[in-house]
Amino acid sequence: MTLSSAAAPHTPHRPPAGSVRRIGVLGGTFDPIHTGHLALGALFARTLALDELMLMPAGQQPQKQGSTPAGHRLAMTRLAAETLAAELARTQPATELIVSTREIERAGPSYTVDTLRDIRRDVGPRASLSLLIGSDQLVRLDTWHAWRELFDYANICAAARPGFNRDLASPQLRQVFAEREMSALGVQSTPCGGILIDDSLAVDISATELRATLAHARDEATPPANLPEPVWQYIRAQHLYRA
Repeated sequence: MTLSSAAAPHTPHRPPAGSVRRIGVLGGTFDPIHTGHLALGALFARTLALDELMLMPAGQQPQKQGSTPAGHRLAMTRLAAETLAAELARTQPATELIVSTREIERAGPSYTVDTLRDIRRDVGPRASLSLLIGSDQLVRLDTWHAWRELFDYANICAAARPGFNRDLASPQLRQVFAEREMSALGVQSTPCGGILIDDSLAVDISATELRATLAHARDEATPPANLPEPVWQYIRAQHLYRA
């Protein structure tokens, strides 16, 4: 298992002839990155037997305003990645863990469909490419820019939070679930177009609530729950999230 850092664009190494490379993309504002993000990445690294997992901090998110500057969010992601790398080192098969700056270095809004289109161009048509998200994002997927085109480039794999109810999704989105849902083995061998909903991850962490906790936790020596120790030390040193 290796941990590396990649600037945009990043071209993953090609698989041996005859094999299908499996790549997962875990993006987000990461403001801050927390143990829920790491658990989601670890879950799908195992479930999909990923060859490569990309952690990708968002640049300018169209649906969010007032985020912490990208440089800080990238630094926190790199620190958290070391924690995740240590966990994945104990699992098989090996997963290459990459922190990608692709979206941060792109000018203008960070639309996921553009990111997946670029990655697909890099990895070729055969690789199994999966976008890894939480179920809260899944049920509002139809609010994303050009959301139907996401399936032209990747599979969508969602980790269901406790109490997840797919009936919260719109009727058209529930129809897409019915048409595209497949097993983990199906996603592993399918380049794009499928949906996997995994309900084995009993984690429910709110970044909004975590930021509120951090606003009043500046003097504590130990990190708040759900925050990796190296990320907490960085937040303290940089005086982030203060009220």
